Amino acid sequence: MEYKKIVNEIRELPWAQYDPKKIIFLSLCSAKEFAESLRCAITAYPQNENLDKMAGGELKTNNLSFVDYTTYGDHWEFLNHFCGKHGINVVYVGDKCFLAQKDYQEAVRSLGDNKVRAMTIFSREQELPDIFHKIVDAHDWNALGLGFFKYYLDRHITIDSADGGHSDLTKDFPLDEKVLEKFYTIRLQLYRSLEN
Repeated sequence: MEYKKIVNEIRELPWAQYDPKKIIFLSLCSAKEFAESLRCAITAYPQNENLDKMAGGELKTNNLSFVDYTTYGDHWEFLNHFCGKHGINVVYVGDKCFLAQKDYQEAVRSLGDNKVRAMTIFSREQELPDIFHKIVDAHDWNALGLGFFKYYLDRHITIDSADGGHSDLTKDFPLDEKVLEKFYTIRLQLYRSLEN
């Protein structure tokens, strides 16, 4: 599977060499897109109980709670809250990351219809936990004062990988290798913007 090679390339990126706040900025970008694509999946598969259950753990939920964040919201809103508190914004990350996240959003939206967008969600539930492990291990997030991000990644690893978790709930949906190859190529290009 060609897309698995790209996933592995993403996983093995030199995360420890990248600016931690820029990683978080791009994670906020991809989390917003994830929520958008998940809503596409819900439209494509209405009344699917497994998808509804999975979405209930990602959208308008209170299953993320850290310091002063105890509200209902999409998961991207958790990151947005702490990015605001830590000055993680367009001014900080600069033009390269800002343009990369815009290109990423446009490229994902151009992939295809709701079922195509849904495939990216179902695949991510299988692939992202291993990538998140690498990012968690790349920096001492707590020492940097960015413990919220470690919490965010650790919670997603647990939510996705647990028995009956999001990976299990979405594993039987159809996937197309060509779609996923395009998607992960887009994702890899997003992360390449972290390079100096």
